Amino acid sequence: MSAVTRLFSRTLLRPGPSLLVLGAAILASNWVWYGSGLFLGFVVGLALTIAGLLGVGYAAYCLARGRCQLQGLSIFIVAAVLLPAVALIALRWSSGAPLLMHDGAYQTEEAIKLLLAGHDPYGVDYSQTSMRLWHWYVNQPLDSSLFHYVYSPLTFLVGLPFSLVAKVLSIPFDFRIVLILAALAAGGGLLQFPWRWEQRYVALAALFLNPFFYFPQGRNDILFLAPLTLGVLAWARGKPRLAALAFGVAFAFKPFALFFLPCVAVALWPRSGPVIDRLRRFAIIGGALLVPAAITMGPFLLWNAHAYWTDTVSFVAGTIPGVYRIQGYSLASLLVALHVIPSPDARFPFGLVQAAVAVPVLVIGLWRIWRAPSLASVLALGTLALALSLLAARFVNDNYLADLLYLAVLAGAARQASAATIAPSQPMPVAA
Repeated sequence: MSAVTRLFSRTLLRPGPSLLVLGAAILASNWVWYGSGLFLGFVVGLALTIAGLLGVGYAAYCLARGRCQLQGLSIFIVAAVLLPAVALIALRWSSGAPLLMHDGAYQTEEAIKLLLAGHDPYGVDYSQTSMRLWHWYVNQPLDSSLFHYVYSPLTFLVGLPFSLVAKVLSIPFDFRIVLILAALAAGGGLLQFPWRWEQRYVALAALFLNPFFYFPQGRNDILFLAPLTLGVLAWARGKPRLAALAFGVAFAFKPFALFFLPCVAVALWPRSGPVIDRLRRFAIIGGALLVPAAITMGPFLLWNAHAYWTDTVSFVAGTIPGVYRIQGYSLASLLVALHVIPSPDARFPFGLVQAAVAVPVLVIGLWRIWRAPSLASVLALGTLALALSLLAARFVNDNYLADLLYLAVLAGAARQASAATIAPSQPMPVAA
């Protein structure tokens, strides 16, 4: 483990190696998806390729020069991530075909339409919507995903006002516009961190240059990573209540943030003052962590609790007929390969396995946070518990690994920033 930790620290926690590894990865991915001209055409593909090469060249030049490093990286991110996203949105607007758009983003648009029409987006047969014409589903047997909307309500609720504005302006609505705005918020937040430029640099690179986020295609991981990142910013600037609220919003977007909530609660537990005052302050922290999810999920639980639970929990956990197939990079895939589990469609109590591996680690870690609370320890424990839970889950998509990588880099950068803050504050030796 120490060898892996050293390799991680020497690559993804250092600006130069981070740019080299992740920059090469995003450029290679962009060439495969866009540079070949298969989807966007030869001219646009060539332009995106040249823009990416110029961007990484400028970023490397800024690093070698020792000036404007964050500016250089930001320009590379625009060239390698934002421009392909804009190009795919423009392709859809001009052709009407959502090529290379993730089916989850397209389904979210359908969920918004259903909500505007007065229908519950959960418990819906999406094969009766335009999802059935989705290019992944055409000429294929009906996919079980067409019968379930697996995302939290805040995912389509946040897109609702943008859809209405687009309708008023008579322009096509593309959910990726919402994701771009969330990305800008996350990137702007990272640039405002009160950390050294090196820590901000590697965090920016890990968030935007990892090709497994598939950001231009509309994977929605940024929706929970953006508020979590802003929560780290609020914490680093000494605003614990705002930090707790941001972590709560992250959980309202995606259950992945669940593992960070007890870490934040324990770390921010008031340790001074009268008992009544401490309880009041902790109630405010607890409310900030839980209220966003309660406000956004509660109405849909009241609307149709069975449909909501079936779509968001039972389907992905594999406890109902027509389950989400075992796939990806988890223990489940290994068990299928070894024929311990007969088929990818078989049911298995992975929830119990997840609890068995994640809960003990979480309990031990929470005790350590109680004894020595810090932002770095909160991020490290939350990321470790999430990683163990995901790797023991029914499926692990490649974008989940991208989430874990970014969170690990953020935790490592927070630890480095904390060490840099503490070191100068040590008592100086008395001069002889």
